[in-house]
Amino acid sequence: MLRKILTLIGIVELCTPDALIEAAEQIALDNPDECELRSWVVPGARIEGFAFLLVMWRSDDSYSAFKKFLGLIGVLALVSPRAYIDYAAPLAYTDANNCNWKPWVYQGTRLVGVLYVLIALTELRRDRLPDSN
Repeated sequence: MLRKILTLIGIVELCTPDALIEAAEQIALDNPDECELRSWVVPGARIEGFAFLLVMWRSDDSYSAFKKFLGLIGVLALVSPRAYIDYAAPLAYTDANNCNWKPWVYQGTRLVGVLYVLIALTELRRDRLPDSN
C-alpha cells in the first residue's frame, strides 16, 4: 500500500510539480503569495519525483533502502521540526524570512517524522525476521 501511495506522489511530483507545490504552500503558509520560490525548486521537484519512482521500482532492495532513508529524514523532523523547516525554507525560497508558516506546520512536521521513523523501523524489523519459506 505504501508503495502505491508513494508512487502516486512521485507521479504527481514528476508530472505537475507546480500544482503540488502551490497546493502545499496554500496549506502550510499564511502568506503563500508573498514567498518567492527559487528557480530550481520546480525542476528539482520533478527530478525528485523521477528519483522516487526509480528507487521504489528498480528493485525490492532499493525500495527497502529508500524506506530506511526515510527513517533518517524522519529522525531529524521528529527531533527538531523547527530547525528542519528553518534549514529547508532558505533552500526553497529566496525570501524565506518573509514566509509565515501556519502554527500547525511544526507539529505536522514532527508527525511526518514519526511516520517516517515507523516506516523505517518496520522495514528494519522485516529485515531481521527469518524467511517463512
